Amino acid sequence: MESLGINPQAILISAVGFLILMTVLVKFAFGPLFKMLEARQTHIQGNIDEAQARRDEMVRLQHDYEDRLAKIEDEARDKIQAAVRDAQAARDEILAKAKADSEVIVERARQEIEQEKRKALIEMRDQVAELAIGAASRVVKTNLDGANHARLIDDVIAGLGTAESSTRLTNGSAN
Repeated sequence: MESLGINPQAILISAVGFLILMTVLVKFAFGPLFKMLEARQTHIQGNIDEAQARRDEMVRLQHDYEDRLAKIEDEARDKIQAAVRDAQAARDEILAKAKADSEVIVERARQEIEQEKRKALIEMRDQVAELAIGAASRVVKTNLDGANHARLIDDVIAGLGTAESSTRLTNGSAN
């Protein structure tokens, strides 16, 4: 080996020195360095796990929020539908009451019209009777010739105007 220029003693010293250096480096440099890298890796993994846990919690909270929001929307829709039903029922009730009231008013008006009609017929009958009695009494009092007949008709016609006026006055004061 010496003929090749290799010194076995130098290789041996170099190898022992290299082993001592590696032992020192492993014990004092690589050991703490590996521990520091392992601690850093543990810390990073802890942060990743914590981030994942927070993300999972956020997803769960988002689902809870969406569920609550859906329930609130359902409740609001139910309340709106109930309010619409109540309003419809109130509208129907008001319309039914208004119809009943209008029927009562119409019936009352019909009765009043019928009463007024009866009163008017009675008054007309009384007036016709008075006129007939008045005309008959005038006929009985006078002989009817052509001139008397014309004068009698004129008197009855003139008496109609005064009879209507007096009837209106007595009816106006009675009402």
